[in-house]
Amino acid sequence: MGKFKYFKIGLGDASFLTYVIAAVVFLVIIYLLYLLFKITVVRHSKIRKEWKKFHNICEQKNLSSQEISFLEELIKNYKIPRPIYAVRSLEVFNRYIFREVLNHRGAETRKKENFLLFVTNLRKKLGFANFEFLDELTSSREIPEGTYTKTVVTIANIKKNFESKVVKVDEEGVTLSVPDHIMKEEPLRENLPVEFRFKLENDAEYKFNSKTYKIILGPPGYICIDHSRNFDRIQKRRYERIDTETPFKYFFLNPTQTKEFQETRKFALTKEIKHESGVIKNISGGGMYFDSDKDLEIGTLIAISFKLKEDAEEIKNIIGNVERIIDNEDDTYRIIIKFVKVKEPFRNQIIHYVYEKKIAMKKKKILSLKRLKRTTTA
Repeated sequence: MGKFKYFKIGLGDASFLTYVIAAVVFLVIIYLLYLLFKITVVRHSKIRKEWKKFHNICEQKNLSSQEISFLEELIKNYKIPRPIYAVRSLEVFNRYIFREVLNHRGAETRKKENFLLFVTNLRKKLGFANFEFLDELTSSREIPEGTYTKTVVTIANIKKNFESKVVKVDEEGVTLSVPDHIMKEEPLRENLPVEFRFKLENDAEYKFNSKTYKIILGPPGYICIDHSRNFDRIQKRRYERIDTETPFKYFFLNPTQTKEFQETRKFALTKEIKHESGVIKNISGGGMYFDSDKDLEIGTLIAISFKLKEDAEEIKNIIGNVERIIDNEDDTYRIIIKFVKVKEPFRNQIIHYVYEKKIAMKKKKILSLKRLKRTTTA
């Protein structure tokens, strides 16, 4: 112990340790504040970027200040995750517009009509009028007028079945025709449960569930049904889809070519055409999608050519229509194309390619399960 006689921890040393601990705590707090600041700045920067995208599209679509203010309020009221979804995604637009329409239904008729006209014009400007999804419907708003349906109205737990026709689809809902004998037999009224089925060409059979909000006695008689996102998709689409990584060449039709194609289903090639390259990410006999760094307009026509295999015949002269655009997280866009002109031999090649890939994937899965079973047994 003699050797450590003069080795003592004095008050000064204790103070030093206190200062060290305080300094470490201070540095940790500073670092946490820095992280918080960084996260906040990054988040705000991302939000500003999203709103800039939103306003750029509003400007491109020539929206009025009233229309922009309405969309801004819609985004804030319903806390839509990304502002751009309100002007880019039909599904998002429909979902929240339905709520707005229902909220305005209690208002006076004149005000309601003004609101519906306002929303109808806004829908047209955004390119959401008469919109057809490549994949499938997402709500009753996209049901084509003139569609024939099998309808069931439930009155006091009694189901009344009849065939009807979709005579009108607007912002409020779907208007269905009702046979005269149904109108005479039962007192139809508001808030009755309704189920209606119909087949959509090239897609599937759908069963929607909703309720009546208005009865038009006629004759002819009609029932007006709330828009619904409550439905079953009973059959698969006409064409199976498959993920792929297929290089392709394409160019966009200019206004003159677009007009020619719309009138005659043909167009003249010009020397100024510059082919661009891309990669098909998913394909079917009815359409495809690819990712692009270009923000396109819905309805743009595109000429496409590609080979499904290296040694295969080139599939060319396919004309597609930009049906839908989804914003990716990396500032690129998923461009969803519906084929509007394709030679049947080429379509059959695509269908056969998808079928072969599906079979190969199924075999691979079965083989993998067998191997797993053998390993587990051993």
